[in-house]
Amino acid sequence: MEPALLLALSLACYVGFALLALSQDRHWERAGGARDCPARLVVPLRLGGYLLLLASLGLALWRDGPSFGSLVWATMLSVGAIAVTCTLTWRAHWLRPLVRTLQGIA
Repeated sequence: MEPALLLALSLACYVGFALLALSQDRHWERAGGARDCPARLVVPLRLGGYLLLLASLGLALWRDGPSFGSLVWATMLSVGAIAVTCTLTWRAHWLRPLVRTLQGIA
């Protein structure tokens, strides 16, 4: 159960930061979207990103309690942000399926 929670925590951090990054035009375009992120998607992307980061806090607190869970959460925030930065820098096309999915929803 604990490894699954840690995986869910890390995925929530990564996807949360990816959604926040994709709400910016330059990252949206680099990941394979149109020139600009559609205006109707900016607020939902940011809201979804923030909600996933908040959910990751809940997962960390549930998994490890308030004392160590907050430390795990802070660490995973850093790891998730760095992972998204590296993805956008060297392998932005890996986010293309997420962009295509978001375009299909909107």
